[in-house]
Amino acid sequence: MGGCTGAAPVDAPPPVTPEARKAAEAAAEALPLPATPPAPPVRPAGGVQAGPVPVVFVWEGVGALHQGFFQTPEPLSALGADLAGWLNGTANVHVRYDSAAIQGRIRLRLLPGSLPRPVGGSGDLIALQELAPLTTALASWRSGVAARTDYRLESFAVELESVRGTDACVLGLVGDPPPDGRTISPCVEITGTLVCGAPEPAGVRFPPSAAAALRRCLSPDAHP
Repeated sequence: MGGCTGAAPVDAPPPVTPEARKAAEAAAEALPLPATPPAPPVRPAGGVQAGPVPVVFVWEGVGALHQGFFQTPEPLSALGADLAGWLNGTANVHVRYDSAAIQGRIRLRLLPGSLPRPVGGSGDLIALQELAPLTTALASWRSGVAARTDYRLESFAVELESVRGTDACVLGLVGDPPPDGRTISPCVEITGTLVCGAPEPAGVRFPPSAAAALRRCLSPDAHP
């Protein structure tokens, strides 16, 4: 019964242990934070959207009372203003609360056309920190809502999610709880598999297949 089976891809990442994840995230936190990136350059088709970004919510497991909290006018207006220049179209914000796990999540879904430019870096190095203006805007909004309504909302995780074809990517944060959004985790979920890259001053270096999938997920277009 010793038939041949297909070999695993040479760049398949090893399983991520809790220790490996902790080490990768500690390395990311130890790096100096980059200066705020300049406003994205105008793309040939469409360019950067002017003005505050409208926000649309998708709710899961969140009651009407807390839906109202998240739509408190002042923090919500600040979110739209903070996303201006960094996001085109509408901010699709998915707010989920899992009562069994006692865990809330805030995810900004990056639809095709949402990002004004591709994320920087070359080869397997991806400049995830260029996405920090999005995550800091979300974290600041979460904190503003929590301060005005229910402090427990500070525990909601902030994430970015993008799906391109068969690639589905979720990026989270690291930092003292609650993370303020300035440091994006080097451990990302790619189509259900957690992959940790190696943080470097210019970005995070991933195994080649993971880097390629991330680039597809973070492309401004539907078909990079």
